[in-house]
Amino acid sequence: MPIPTKPTLVVPIALGVVVTGAYVTLRLAGARRCALTTTVVLTGSSGAVGRHLVAALERSRWRLRLFDRVPFPGPTDPTDEVVVAELEDEAALRAALGGADAVVHLAGLSTTGYAWSDYQRVNVDGTRRVLEAALAAGCSRVVLASSHHVTGRTPLSASTRLAEDDPFRPDTDYGASKAAAETLGRLYHDRHGLEVVCLRIGSFRERPTEWRHRWSWLSPGDLTRVVEASLDAPSPGFVVVWAVSANRDAITSSAGAEAIGYRPLDDAADYGVDGLSGSDLGRLYVGGDFCAEGVDGPATTR
Repeated sequence: MPIPTKPTLVVPIALGVVVTGAYVTLRLAGARRCALTTTVVLTGSSGAVGRHLVAALERSRWRLRLFDRVPFPGPTDPTDEVVVAELEDEAALRAALGGADAVVHLAGLSTTGYAWSDYQRVNVDGTRRVLEAALAAGCSRVVLASSHHVTGRTPLSASTRLAEDDPFRPDTDYGASKAAAETLGRLYHDRHGLEVVCLRIGSFRERPTEWRHRWSWLSPGDLTRVVEASLDAPSPGFVVVWAVSANRDAITSSAGAEAIGYRPLDDAADYGVDGLSGSDLGRLYVGGDFCAEGVDGPATTR
Protein backbone atom coordinates (compact mmCIF):
# COMPACT_ATOMS: atom_id res chain seq x y z
CA MET A 1 0.00 0.00 0.00
CA PRO A 2 1.83 3.14 -1.16
CA ILE A 3 1.78 6.33 0.85
CA PRO A 4 -0.85 8.55 -0.78
CA THR A 5 0.20 11.85 -2.31
CA LYS A 6 -2.57 13.51 -0.32
CA PRO A 7 -2.64 12.08 3.19
CA THR A 8 -5.91 10.55 4.24
CA LEU A 9 -5.46 11.86 7.78
CA VAL A 10 -4.34 15.36 8.68
CA VAL A 11 -3.55 16.00 12.35
CA PRO A 12 -1.67 18.88 13.98
CA ILE A 13 1.09 17.09 15.92
CA ALA A 14 0.93 19.78 18.59
CA LEU A 15 -2.40 18.33 19.67
CA GLY A 16 -0.54 15.25 20.94
CA VAL A 17 -2.87 12.83 19.19
CA VAL A 18 -1.56 9.26 19.29
CA VAL A 19 -2.67 7.11 16.38
CA THR A 20 -1.79 3.45 15.96
CA GLY A 21 -1.92 1.21 12.95
CA ALA A 22 0.35 -0.15 10.29
CA TYR A 23 -0.27 2.47 7.62
CA VAL A 24 -0.94 5.65 9.55
CA THR A 25 0.73 8.74 8.10
CA LEU A 26 0.48 12.01 10.01
CA ARG A 27 1.11 15.40 8.50
CA LEU A 28 0.91 18.84 10.01
CA ALA A 29 -2.13 20.86 9.00
CA GLY A 30 -1.43 23.74 6.66
CA ALA A 31 1.60 22.08 5.10
CA ARG A 32 3.22 24.40 2.59
CA ARG A 33 3.75 23.19 -0.95
CA CYS A 34 7.10 23.88 -2.53
CA ALA A 35 9.62 22.20 -4.79
CA LEU A 36 11.48 19.67 -2.67
CA THR A 37 13.87 17.62 -4.72
CA THR A 38 14.94 14.79 -2.43
CA THR A 39 12.63 12.70 -0.27
CA VAL A 40 14.45 10.99 2.58
CA VAL A 41 13.03 8.44 5.03
CA LEU A 42 14.56 8.54 8.51
CA THR A 43 13.94 5.33 10.43
CA GLY A 44 14.38 5.66 14.18
CA SER A 45 13.67 9.36 13.83
CA SER A 46 12.62 9.72 17.48
CA GLY A 47 16.07 8.68 18.80
CA ALA A 48 18.91 11.06 19.69
CA VAL A 49 20.53 11.06 16.24
CA GLY A 50 17.17 11.22 14.49
CA ARG A 51 15.94 14.15 16.58
CA HIS A 52 19.10 16.09 15.79
CA LEU A 53 18.75 15.47 12.05
CA VAL A 54 15.08 16.44 12.04
CA ALA A 55 16.05 19.76 13.61
CA ALA A 56 19.16 20.34 11.49
CA LEU A 57 18.36 19.24 7.93
CA GLU A 58 17.26 22.12 5.69
CA ARG A 59 13.83 21.52 4.23
CA SER A 60 14.76 23.55 1.15
CA ARG A 61 16.91 20.55 0.25
CA TRP A 62 15.29 17.58 1.96
CA ARG A 63 11.74 16.42 2.31
CA LEU A 64 11.62 14.18 5.37
CA ARG A 65 9.46 11.17 6.13
CA LEU A 66 9.90 10.17 9.77
CA PHE A 67 9.47 6.49 10.58
CA ASP A 68 9.41 5.28 14.17
CA ARG A 69 7.45 3.00 16.46
CA VAL A 70 6.52 6.04 18.56
CA PRO A 71 5.27 9.48 17.47
CA PHE A 72 7.96 12.13 17.04
CA PRO A 73 8.48 13.74 20.46
CA GLY A 74 8.92 17.34 19.36
CA PRO A 75 8.03 19.94 16.73
CA THR A 76 8.50 19.11 13.07
CA ASP A 77 8.42 21.06 9.84
CA PRO A 78 5.02 21.44 8.12
CA THR A 79 6.33 19.47 5.14
CA ASP A 80 7.37 16.46 7.22
CA GLU A 81 5.43 13.22 7.15
CA VAL A 82 5.38 11.06 10.27
CA VAL A 83 4.82 7.32 9.91
CA VAL A 84 4.10 5.46 13.15
CA ALA A 85 4.83 1.76 12.67
CA GLU A 86 7.03 -1.08 13.89
CA LEU A 87 10.22 -1.94 12.02
CA GLU A 88 8.98 -5.55 11.92
CA ASP A 89 5.96 -4.45 9.85
CA GLU A 90 7.33 -5.11 6.37
CA ALA A 91 4.25 -3.82 4.57
CA ALA A 92 4.32 -0.52 6.47
CA LEU A 93 8.05 -0.17 5.87
CA ARG A 94 7.68 -0.78 2.15
CA ALA A 95 4.84 1.75 2.01
CA ALA A 96 6.91 4.32 3.86
CA LEU A 97 9.76 3.96 1.36
CA GLY A 98 7.44 4.33 -1.62
CA GLY A 99 8.51 7.31 -3.72
CA ALA A 100 11.56 8.03 -1.53
CA ASP A 101 14.97 8.78 -3.01
CA ALA A 102 16.94 7.55 0.01
CA VAL A 103 16.55 6.07 3.47
CA VAL A 104 18.75 6.85 6.47
CA HIS A 105 18.40 3.79 8.68
CA LEU A 106 18.88 4.83 12.30
CA ALA A 107 16.41 2.52 14.04
CA GLY A 108 17.99 -0.07 16.30
CA LEU A 109 19.35 -0.96 19.71
CA SER A 110 22.36 1.27 20.36
CA THR A 111 23.54 0.28 23.84
CA THR A 112 24.84 -2.82 25.59
CA GLY A 113 22.94 -5.17 27.87
CA TYR A 114 20.28 -6.57 25.56
CA ALA A 115 20.03 -10.25 24.71
CA TRP A 116 21.69 -11.35 21.48
CA SER A 117 18.30 -12.45 20.21
CA ASP A 118 17.11 -8.83 20.55
CA TYR A 119 20.10 -7.47 18.63
CA GLN A 120 19.50 -10.05 15.95
CA ARG A 121 15.80 -9.22 15.69
CA VAL A 122 16.21 -5.43 15.66
CA ASN A 123 19.68 -4.59 14.34
CA VAL A 124 20.28 -7.48 11.95
CA ASP A 125 16.83 -8.58 10.77
CA GLY A 126 15.64 -4.96 10.94
CA THR A 127 18.42 -3.87 8.60
CA ARG A 128 17.57 -6.67 6.20
CA ARG A 129 13.94 -5.53 6.18
CA VAL A 130 14.99 -1.97 5.36
CA LEU A 131 17.20 -3.16 2.52
CA GLU A 132 14.43 -5.39 1.17
CA ALA A 133 11.90 -2.56 1.43
CA ALA A 134 14.24 -0.18 -0.38
CA LEU A 135 14.70 -2.72 -3.14
CA ALA A 136 10.96 -3.32 -3.48
CA ALA A 137 10.12 0.39 -3.41
CA GLY A 138 12.79 1.45 -5.89
CA CYS A 139 14.59 3.51 -3.26
CA SER A 140 18.12 3.45 -4.63
CA ARG A 141 20.22 4.68 -1.70
CA VAL A 142 20.48 3.37 1.86
CA VAL A 143 22.55 5.11 4.53
CA LEU A 144 23.17 2.67 7.39
CA ALA A 145 24.01 3.87 10.90
CA SER A 146 26.85 1.58 11.89
CA SER A 147 29.26 2.12 14.78
CA HIS A 148 32.94 2.31 15.65
CA HIS A 149 32.18 -0.60 17.98
CA VAL A 150 32.50 -2.96 14.98
CA THR A 151 36.24 -2.62 15.68
CA GLY A 152 35.93 -1.90 19.40
CA ARG A 153 38.28 -4.71 20.50
CA THR A 154 41.18 -3.19 18.57
CA PRO A 155 43.95 -2.30 21.04
CA LEU A 156 45.01 1.34 21.19
CA SER A 157 48.63 2.36 20.85
CA ALA A 158 50.61 5.23 19.42
CA SER A 159 50.58 3.46 16.05
CA THR A 160 46.89 2.45 15.91
CA ARG A 161 45.22 3.39 12.65
CA LEU A 162 41.74 2.24 11.67
CA ALA A 163 41.03 1.64 7.98
CA GLU A 164 37.63 1.12 6.43
CA ASP A 165 38.54 -2.40 5.29
CA ASP A 166 40.14 -3.63 8.52
CA PRO A 167 38.73 -6.96 9.75
CA PHE A 168 35.84 -6.64 12.17
CA ARG A 169 36.84 -6.79 15.84
CA PRO A 170 33.56 -6.12 17.64
CA ASP A 171 33.63 -5.45 21.35
CA THR A 172 30.10 -6.62 22.21
CA ASP A 173 27.02 -8.31 20.86
CA TYR A 174 25.97 -4.80 19.86
CA GLY A 175 29.16 -4.31 17.86
CA ALA A 176 28.74 -7.73 16.24
CA SER A 177 25.17 -6.85 15.21
CA LYS A 178 26.43 -3.68 13.51
CA ALA A 179 29.13 -5.67 11.72
CA ALA A 180 26.38 -7.98 10.46
CA ALA A 181 24.37 -4.97 9.27
CA GLU A 182 27.36 -3.68 7.28
CA THR A 183 27.78 -7.14 5.75
CA LEU A 184 24.14 -7.12 4.66
CA GLY A 185 24.69 -3.72 3.08
CA ARG A 186 27.62 -5.12 1.13
CA LEU A 187 25.48 -8.08 0.00
CA TYR A 188 22.59 -5.91 -1.19
CA HIS A 189 24.95 -3.69 -3.14
CA ASP A 190 26.78 -6.57 -4.80
CA ARG A 191 23.69 -8.67 -5.48
CA HIS A 192 21.08 -6.01 -6.20
CA GLY A 193 22.97 -2.80 -6.99
CA LEU A 194 21.69 -0.74 -4.07
CA GLU A 195 23.87 2.23 -3.17
CA VAL A 196 24.85 1.70 0.46
CA VAL A 197 26.79 4.09 2.69
CA CYS A 198 27.78 2.65 6.08
CA LEU A 199 28.48 5.36 8.65
CA ARG A 200 30.65 4.11 11.50
CA ILE A 201 29.41 6.70 13.94
CA GLY A 202 31.89 7.77 16.59
CA SER A 203 31.03 9.34 19.95
CA PHE A 204 28.12 11.66 19.16
CA ARG A 205 28.08 14.34 21.86
CA GLU A 206 27.60 18.08 22.18
CA ARG A 207 31.25 18.23 23.27
CA PRO A 208 33.98 15.71 24.17
CA THR A 209 33.77 14.45 27.75
CA GLU A 210 36.06 11.40 27.79
CA TRP A 211 39.71 10.88 26.97
CA ARG A 212 38.92 8.67 23.98
CA HIS A 213 36.67 11.37 22.51
CA ARG A 214 39.88 13.11 21.47
CA TRP A 215 39.79 10.83 18.42
CA SER A 216 36.22 9.44 18.37
CA TRP A 217 34.16 12.60 18.87
CA LEU A 218 31.43 13.41 16.33
CA SER A 219 29.98 16.87 16.81
CA PRO A 220 26.33 17.68 16.05
CA GLY A 221 27.39 19.88 13.14
CA ASP A 222 29.58 17.18 11.63
CA LEU A 223 26.82 14.60 12.07
CA THR A 224 24.64 16.77 9.85
CA ARG A 225 27.47 17.22 7.36
CA VAL A 226 28.28 13.49 7.07
CA VAL A 227 24.63 12.54 6.54
CA GLU A 228 24.18 15.25 3.91
CA ALA A 229 27.36 14.11 2.17
CA SER A 230 26.05 10.52 2.20
CA LEU A 231 22.87 11.69 0.49
CA ASP A 232 24.59 14.06 -1.95
CA ALA A 233 27.44 11.84 -3.12
CA PRO A 234 27.12 10.87 -6.79
CA SER A 235 27.09 7.08 -7.29
CA PRO A 236 28.83 6.03 -4.05
CA GLY A 237 28.34 2.31 -4.70
CA PHE A 238 29.18 0.63 -1.40
CA VAL A 239 31.34 2.66 0.95
CA VAL A 240 32.28 2.62 4.63
CA VAL A 241 32.82 6.01 6.26
CA TRP A 242 34.33 6.77 9.65
CA ALA A 243 31.82 9.32 10.92
CA VAL A 244 34.00 11.35 13.25
CA SER A 245 34.92 15.01 13.42
CA ALA A 246 38.17 16.59 12.19
CA ASN A 247 39.95 15.64 15.40
CA ARG A 248 43.66 16.36 15.61
CA ASP A 249 44.21 13.06 17.41
CA ALA A 250 42.31 11.07 14.78
CA ILE A 251 43.22 7.41 14.32
CA THR A 252 40.67 6.71 11.57
CA SER A 253 41.16 6.72 7.83
CA SER A 254 39.55 9.54 5.88
CA ALA A 255 39.37 7.62 2.59
CA GLY A 256 35.67 6.84 2.87
CA ALA A 257 34.88 10.40 3.96
CA GLU A 258 36.77 11.79 0.98
CA ALA A 259 34.96 9.38 -1.36
CA ILE A 260 31.58 10.90 -0.48
CA GLY A 261 32.79 14.47 -0.06
CA TYR A 262 32.43 14.63 3.73
CA ARG A 263 34.49 17.50 5.13
CA PRO A 264 34.24 17.70 8.92
CA LEU A 265 34.91 21.06 10.55
CA ASP A 266 35.00 20.50 14.31
CA ASP A 267 37.92 19.30 16.44
CA ALA A 268 37.83 17.77 19.91
CA ALA A 269 41.23 19.34 20.65
CA ASP A 270 39.65 22.78 20.62
CA TYR A 271 38.07 21.88 23.98
CA GLY A 272 41.38 20.99 25.62
CA VAL A 273 41.98 18.03 27.90
CA ASP A 274 40.90 19.48 31.25
CA GLY A 275 37.87 17.69 32.64
CA LEU A 276 38.05 14.68 30.32
CA SER A 277 37.07 11.51 32.18
CA GLY A 278 36.77 7.85 31.31
CA SER A 279 38.14 4.55 32.54
CA ASP A 280 41.47 2.98 31.65
CA LEU A 281 39.67 0.89 29.03
CA GLY A 282 39.22 4.07 27.02
CA ARG A 283 43.00 4.27 26.71
CA LEU A 284 43.41 0.55 25.97
CA TYR A 285 40.72 -0.27 23.38
CA VAL A 286 38.85 1.50 20.60
CA GLY A 287 35.54 0.55 22.22
CA GLY A 288 36.44 1.82 25.69
CA ASP A 289 34.04 0.64 28.40
CA PHE A 290 32.22 -1.58 25.89
CA CYS A 291 35.22 -3.91 26.36
CA ALA A 292 34.48 -4.40 30.06
CA GLU A 293 33.52 -7.84 31.31
CA GLY A 294 29.83 -8.49 31.81
CA VAL A 295 28.40 -5.78 29.56
CA ASP A 296 26.58 -8.21 27.27
CA GLY A 297 23.16 -9.54 28.09
CA PRO A 298 21.93 -13.15 27.92
CA ALA A 299 21.89 -15.14 24.71
CA THR A 300 18.11 -14.94 24.44
CA THR A 301 15.33 -12.89 25.96
CA ARG A 302 13.68 -14.75 28.79
